[in-house]
Amino acid sequence: MKRNLSSFDIYVTVSELQNLVDSHIDKIYQLSRSEILFKVKKKEKQQIYVRNGELICTTEKKFETPLKPSTFCMTLRKYLLNGRITGVSQHEFDRIIKINIGKKEGIYTLVFEFFSEGNIVLIDPKGDIIVPLIRQSWAHRKVKGRAPYESPPSQINPFSLSKDKLFELIKTSDADIVRTLAVNVNLSGPIAEEICKRAGVDKKTNVKEINDEIISTIYNALQGFLDVFKDKKYNPVLVKKDDTIVDILPFRFESYTGVTFEEIPSLIKGLGFFIETKKTEIKKDSRTDEMLGKLNRQLKQQHDAIQRFKEEIDLKKLEGDLIYLHYQEIESLLKEIKNVLDLKEKDEAIQKINTVDFVKKFNPLDNLLIVSLRDTKDKVFDVKLSFRMSVSENAEKAYDDNKKLRSKLHGAERSVKKTLEQIKDAKKQKQIEVKKQEKKNVESEKIFWFERYRWFISSDGNIVIGGKDAKTNELVVKKYLKEGDRYAHADIQGASSIIIKSKNVNDEKIPVSERTLEEACIFAASFSKAWKQFAEAQAYWVLPEQVSKTAESGEFVPKGAFIIRGKRNYARCKLELAIGEITVDGERKIMCGPVSSIKKHSERYIVLNPGDIKKNDMAKKLSKVFNVSVESVDRVLPPGGITIINTVGVDL
Repeated sequence: MKRNLSSFDIYVTVSELQNLVDSHIDKIYQLSRSEILFKVKKKEKQQIYVRNGELICTTEKKFETPLKPSTFCMTLRKYLLNGRITGVSQHEFDRIIKINIGKKEGIYTLVFEFFSEGNIVLIDPKGDIIVPLIRQSWAHRKVKGRAPYESPPSQINPFSLSKDKLFELIKTSDADIVRTLAVNVNLSGPIAEEICKRAGVDKKTNVKEINDEIISTIYNALQGFLDVFKDKKYNPVLVKKDDTIVDILPFRFESYTGVTFEEIPSLIKGLGFFIETKKTEIKKDSRTDEMLGKLNRQLKQQHDAIQRFKEEIDLKKLEGDLIYLHYQEIESLLKEIKNVLDLKEKDEAIQKINTVDFVKKFNPLDNLLIVSLRDTKDKVFDVKLSFRMSVSENAEKAYDDNKKLRSKLHGAERSVKKTLEQIKDAKKQKQIEVKKQEKKNVESEKIFWFERYRWFISSDGNIVIGGKDAKTNELVVKKYLKEGDRYAHADIQGASSIIIKSKNVNDEKIPVSERTLEEACIFAASFSKAWKQFAEAQAYWVLPEQVSKTAESGEFVPKGAFIIRGKRNYARCKLELAIGEITVDGERKIMCGPVSSIKKHSERYIVLNPGDIKKNDMAKKLSKVFNVSVESVDRVLPPGGITIINTVGVDL
């Protein structure tokens, strides 16, 4: 199963797990960093398998258990073994399952989070975290030991969604309807597609094109879908394609086509089929990442210390100045306190000193004397004095403290410089590691034959390739221009030879449409010298038999060039491309081509025009957007400067 568990999967799973109530926790094993196995017993024994963030199911599968339990596993055993399961619930309508386990000291809660990188958290009866599988920190919550457990921000609950609220969520979106339902309405991708199917709405329709009547239809379709869950009339099925299990659903979806359904007794048991399909380990930071994290925390502490030192330095200097400014008042006070200390009965005298207008607190038993002194601007500051020292000694002590703090400040500033150098070295090491990983990823990536050239896949699925230089121009024509294909070229010297194949990536024959020819001409014009010079350019297409290497008598055809005989079909082309991520035969690829072709195959893309941003700088920027190597972006971009004019599904 390639997708994550949805909130609806959790809804059904929790319903089916109610038979665990009154069971006792018999055994707990941690099979790997991300896999936990619970054995529970009631009348019969059951096994609950959990893969962090991905999967929960009941299973009869036999597992090889570690001889030595992990610290996390031992902690779970310490608090939960022999405990009685008192409840299983879904937190609001989120991808969170909570299992309550009763012991004599109270109710413990085991929380399974199935979003982001996931987590498994053990909570004590007071609501504090005993131990999480992963320590996590976000702006709105922290998951760590001895901290109160805080749930993530609430999500939209479709079961309590009003018609007016749905109108608002759709009207304020700027995406297509399927993504609006999946994200804004918290339905997940497959269920959003199912609602679109039931409502008879094209999932790619932009919400700006949807009127109130269509939204009402969508709302009614959603209510009909939710009724199945409310009435618990789900009938779980495995989804098969070519006899391979590819998904599991609470009931048959109309939006799933080209597949077969196999009924199963329950969703929670059916999920057991996916135990072997995807075993992912929790990503472990490299030593360099850990070092960078440690150094950054250290740097923050040092900056905080410097700020504190600066504040205390100013304060100590001010205290010394204020003591001298109020010399006579303080001297009189200290003399009076000395007389009080010589008395046998001091209480009344101490109370009298505490009534002096600038004395904030005097308590000789705690050696405490705090006075409130005004500066030259009539601002009041509290100053702690030693009543066993003279006025001058108190002032000099403040100045001495000031000098000591200055010394500490210089030491902290030296430490910051040292830490910054260490961070700089660690970042260089990280860059080396990233480049090595990128190289490794590229080496393991499947490369298709057409990626050796300029390429894109047309809106209708045709492969379009072009030469990158004279050598590859020669090659693409001689090797790949066949009967049924088409040839395109920008009407400018030195441009790429473009071949429009009459087949798709699976080598299946498909005709070359007018739309594909238009896109090929745009591609030919954009990947020519025209990109650097014009906003528009002319290109043409011809039949294979019109392309020849044979020159007329007395003429010479250079390498990479061809003679075109007969009628040329010209097109005026706007120099505009898009770059986005697509999937080719299960492989994620970055494709650059005409906007219409990218729009057809990609949900995340960026529209480009000729501009002032250097190609290499743009490649670096886009590599971060699409999380790929700079080289993989650079090799598909057009020649010359670029500017971004629009984005879809991408945050820059």
